[in-house]
Amino acid sequence: MKKMSKAKQIFLYVASFPALIVFQIWATADRTPEDLLITAALMLAYCALIIIISYRWDKPGYFDWAIAAYFTVISGSLLLWPEGASEYLRQYAATGIYVSLFAATFFPPLLGLDPFTFHYAKKSAPPETWNNPIFIRVNRIMTFVWGGIFAVGILLSLYPSLLMRTILPNGLMLCIGFPFNSRFPDYYLRRLGLPSRAEQRRMAEKEPKTMETIPQKEQPPQVNQTTEVENQHTTTRKENMMKVLALNSSPRGEGQSKTELMLNHLVAGMQEAGAEVEVIHLRKKKVKDCIGCFTCWTKTPGLCIHKDDMTNELFPKWLQSDLVVYATPLYHFTVNAALKAFIERTLPVLQPFLEEHDDRTKHPLRAKPPAVVMLSVAGFPEDSVFNQLSSWANFVFRDSLRGEIYRAGAEILTQPVFVEQTTEILEATKQAGRELVRSMNVSPETMTRIRQAISEDKNIFNKMSNLFWKTCIAEGVTPKEFGERGLTPRPDSIETFMWTMAMGFNPKGAGDTRAVIEFKFSGDVEGSCHLKIENGKIEARTGDAENPSLTIETPFNVWMDIMTGKADGQKMFMEQKYRVHGDLSLLMRMNQLFGK
Repeated sequence: MKKMSKAKQIFLYVASFPALIVFQIWATADRTPEDLLITAALMLAYCALIIIISYRWDKPGYFDWAIAAYFTVISGSLLLWPEGASEYLRQYAATGIYVSLFAATFFPPLLGLDPFTFHYAKKSAPPETWNNPIFIRVNRIMTFVWGGIFAVGILLSLYPSLLMRTILPNGLMLCIGFPFNSRFPDYYLRRLGLPSRAEQRRMAEKEPKTMETIPQKEQPPQVNQTTEVENQHTTTRKENMMKVLALNSSPRGEGQSKTELMLNHLVAGMQEAGAEVEVIHLRKKKVKDCIGCFTCWTKTPGLCIHKDDMTNELFPKWLQSDLVVYATPLYHFTVNAALKAFIERTLPVLQPFLEEHDDRTKHPLRAKPPAVVMLSVAGFPEDSVFNQLSSWANFVFRDSLRGEIYRAGAEILTQPVFVEQTTEILEATKQAGRELVRSMNVSPETMTRIRQAISEDKNIFNKMSNLFWKTCIAEGVTPKEFGERGLTPRPDSIETFMWTMAMGFNPKGAGDTRAVIEFKFSGDVEGSCHLKIENGKIEARTGDAENPSLTIETPFNVWMDIMTGKADGQKMFMEQKYRVHGDLSLLMRMNQLFGK
């Protein structure tokens, strides 16, 4: 199809319609058959001229032929039956026009032909889009709208009035039909989250930047030999610096995310080893779902049709990286939706063709993707919860997968009682970052340190987790609100009480305190236990203590109310709800020794 200027396109869009307007106005007056015949013949000649011009510039549309056919029929009728035809035209000239236009919109699709709007739409859309289902759907909708306008025109024209027969129907076409044609396609595309027609044309004309096509930075001019050596040294250092893109897909922030905690230490190790690392929080980015249109494989090779943060920012950064860290909390034993959406949107890096390598069919690469490190955390205490994620990552990324860093039971990483183990785990994670930059892998020794068991007793881990969730349910709060309100899990046994006290122990508040605090419980839960505090550490044991510094005798529920803030400890003491023996200063320092 020939390229035309915008002025020529507009001319061809509207060129045939002036003939209709002139004839409608002329025919409604009291004209002789001879006058009507001359006018119809002139309009037919005008339409023939438009068709000739259309063939020279492009080709005629359905409307051009329909209007020409109308004036052909009118001219023939006036020649054969002057009086009868002229009487009809005085009454129903406009009706005949709208019937012709309605036929041009209604019948072609029934006959298996393109909707009449195709003729005009193809002038502003790339040829690659003409068979696209969305393009076809848009044009069918526009055809129905125009058919409706012409149907309304037929009804209005039956009323004997210049306003109803001419002005209103033409107003509908000029004020609704043409603006609708102009604006609806882009509106519909935006509703689907797709680029406008103009954006699609620009995308089709622009080659996507891949790792092979990204231009190198120009070197500074050579002022002298010393400057040249310095520039070469700087350029070499920058070229050798590993570029890492770290993607945090956790939806949680504000210090709640254990994924982010692990990732921060991995990134710190990478930076210490000399890598250039950029951390992206996907919760702050707009990454639309892949719609499976394959536009990135056909119409705009290597470039997604979505205009969002993935296309405009993240995908180019991903392509330019040497290593990408996919950091995700474990959702249903694999990656979460945010990271899965990102990974799916890297489809433009592939070409659509099928090739077989080592008995496996795959797509050839359009550009070299970065190496991959998977990092994930889970609440469950067993390492086996990562089996599905690991299997998936190894299948998808294969030789590109350079490290898998998984941490089970991650919620306890922020508990003071496990501060020593947590410090060791996070330092090992930092060491993993150094090793990845230096050798593109993580040593088995470092992985063993990262995945070390924090608590040998999985049963108590489960019990404490259940205690936390029971308290959240009882208080009607989320975990985030639990922390913001400074709540404490309410123990339901001596065992969970000891663990809760150990987890709430404040080493800084204890300082150099050396003491043994004994509890003797009665009521719903009976028994005793004691807490040994020494050298900034705490040790909890069941049973009586040999030489307790302080003994507290209390109904279990009373002390649990005090511990969780449901009751005032001093008031309960004055009301003799519990009794104490020994060093009362320890009782006064409870809030200092134990935090939330």
